[in-house]
Amino acid sequence: MLASAAVGTVEYRSMSEAVRAANPMVDYVEGHAVDVDVEKKVVKVELESLLDDVREGKPPVINLSYDRLVVAVGCKVADDMVPGAKEHALRLKSCDDARRLRTAVGECLEYASRPDVAARADLSEEESLKRQKERRSRATFAIVGGGPTGAELAGELMDFLNDVRRSRVGAYARLKDDVKIMLLHGGSDLVPQFDKSLRHRALESLRKEGVDVRLQTRVKEVGDGFVKIAKKGDEGNVETVKVGVTVWAAGTAPVDFVQTLLTKLPQEAAGKGGRVNVDSWLRCPMPSKDLLGSILVLGDAASFEDQKSDFDFLPQTAQVAGQQGAYAARLIGRGYDLTQTPPAISPNDDSPLSKWLRFRRSDVAPKFSFFNLGQLAYVGGGKALSEIQIGNIPILKYAGSASYVLWRSVYLVKQVATRNRVLVTFDWFKSTVFGRDVTRL
Repeated sequence: MLASAAVGTVEYRSMSEAVRAANPMVDYVEGHAVDVDVEKKVVKVELESLLDDVREGKPPVINLSYDRLVVAVGCKVADDMVPGAKEHALRLKSCDDARRLRTAVGECLEYASRPDVAARADLSEEESLKRQKERRSRATFAIVGGGPTGAELAGELMDFLNDVRRSRVGAYARLKDDVKIMLLHGGSDLVPQFDKSLRHRALESLRKEGVDVRLQTRVKEVGDGFVKIAKKGDEGNVETVKVGVTVWAAGTAPVDFVQTLLTKLPQEAAGKGGRVNVDSWLRCPMPSKDLLGSILVLGDAASFEDQKSDFDFLPQTAQVAGQQGAYAARLIGRGYDLTQTPPAISPNDDSPLSKWLRFRRSDVAPKFSFFNLGQLAYVGGGKALSEIQIGNIPILKYAGSASYVLWRSVYLVKQVATRNRVLVTFDWFKSTVFGRDVTRL
């Protein structure tokens, strides 16, 4: 829902819940894991600088001992593949990113509305063209990457721009002929994770809403106020496009902690795309047998080969991470001995839980298996893609308004708390009745 927050459809706080409030049973430490000693079972944490404006020097670092370390740090945007992308492109991986994007979009629209670039009847043709060029360069938004993140952002941003440039009532009605969204994608199809028929519908829907979708297009450079692009197969013909904002939504890369962790593990731990290889119980390879099971890796940080699903390796999605998180919690909570293969309840454990697990014949931990429920993506104009399945059995493939209702329903149910569900529902109602919020705080 970050794309929705970036354009004022919902507010950041409506979909956020404090960790302490969500689970008061855990001890929470706000900081960044920067190093780990796998032999001594100690993780080094750089605490968050909560008083950035007055504190001087480096943030304090503490050591936390562990019995089991669950690595669920996700991934970061791979914005170092193209010159200038890291310095000049915005991202969409957190609420802070959504807030920055919302501010940047508002600033570009405000700049394009300034009197010194506004259209006037008394201007010469040369001056009018000069001003029009300046307005359009500031009111052009480039999104790099045609996966679900890029497609959803293009759809949400187009909805927002259609809202604010509506005749007479729109806040930026004067810019109705100047605003433009470019969606740049290196592949031949948008949202390649979906069925081919749905990919075509996504392209059709976005173009119908007014998004300039350019397929098989490579970004060669991102600069301050421009992107350089070229068609695949015609790399020598580079086009420079003036833009107000560039958003990078192409590809992912491992976070620094995962790279650090891999240096402490055996060579066979290095997996696809810089991720950590894990076995059927989410355990990563360790330097010695007695350490096996002390570190579990899941979500975007893990490279898991699932023989029972349609995937060679599980995709980096919230659905996979959620199921792996619940599975890891059961492994630890039930007290399986993770040094064994397969993990099992110790025969000397006579606790009521262990007796119950033996009674249910669950004293040996089952292997993790991803249960695919399908995928959803919003593509603008009140339309969404839905590909619903149960495991490997396809149930429904549809694109349209009904999928949009389903998309919203799923996101509503997935909110952390009842408070979030109420606030998100109210935000949707508010944006439908009064339009999206254009204020920048």
